[in-house]
Amino acid sequence: MSGQVEISGFTIVRNAGILDFPFKESVRSAIPLCDEFIINCGDSDDNTFALCEELQQEFPNKIKIIQTVWERANQTGGFQLKAQSDTAMKHCRGSWLIYIQADEVFHEADYPLIRKAIQKANGLSEVDGIVFDYLHFYGNYSFLAQGRNWYRREVRAFKNGRDIESFRDAQGFRLSGKRLNAIASQARVFHYGYVRNQEGLMKKTHQLSQWWGEVPTTNEKAFQIYRLFGLTSFKGTHPQVIQEKIRHSNNLVDPSQCERRWNKRELKNAVTLLWEKICPFRLGEYRNYNLISPKSE
Repeated sequence: MSGQVEISGFTIVRNAGILDFPFKESVRSAIPLCDEFIINCGDSDDNTFALCEELQQEFPNKIKIIQTVWERANQTGGFQLKAQSDTAMKHCRGSWLIYIQADEVFHEADYPLIRKAIQKANGLSEVDGIVFDYLHFYGNYSFLAQGRNWYRREVRAFKNGRDIESFRDAQGFRLSGKRLNAIASQARVFHYGYVRNQEGLMKKTHQLSQWWGEVPTTNEKAFQIYRLFGLTSFKGTHPQVIQEKIRHSNNLVDPSQCERRWNKRELKNAVTLLWEKICPFRLGEYRNYNLISPKSE
């Protein structure tokens, strides 16, 4: 982007190979928007650092790698994800920051929307950041999950120098514990964290449970892909950077052919989605931001 606004992108990553994250695709999707990009590479048990070096060779004038050791003791609530995200943020020099997680990808068709929203928000002192719309892919690349436990929007770009920090497990960001004031960008985040087969989901769950202070469960039901209420087919196009990975994917789950699970969470999802067909308001929606209409509009 550059020109009027200097933008720093940042991400955290650990065990990208073991967890089958579309990490390289994620970084490549953000690079065109950024003047620099910080990768916080945690101490991994696979070739993650080599993946980071490959990206640095591909974009030598933009990518900076920092290496960190993730603390294992006394981890609860995903705090280590927050701590590592904040560490990466401190290395960013831009007046605007773009954050992307290792299983998230931006679509090239949305770059103009992101640039326009940043330029607009940059001149509005009451605005802290911009909100992106989320597409949560589930099971494979053809289905989307919806419902009250699948967040619809989140802040992924915000102003630097305001003491903004990541919140809890770094899903979103806060300013002194308060929600950010943000405007909508209508740009999308393609979230591929649940594009997995059953074995891959089990491996991911086991790996990530340590950052919530949990003992990995042995209950196989916890690792299954289910036919969720509100499951929908995706009719659009995926970002160009992930097309090759999609072409080479195999053994993924078709969630439309899986069994249903009518637990408390799924019942709440059903009620929420049925309500939204009547009233365009999501019951019990969790937000890390205040969606505002700037005074200048």
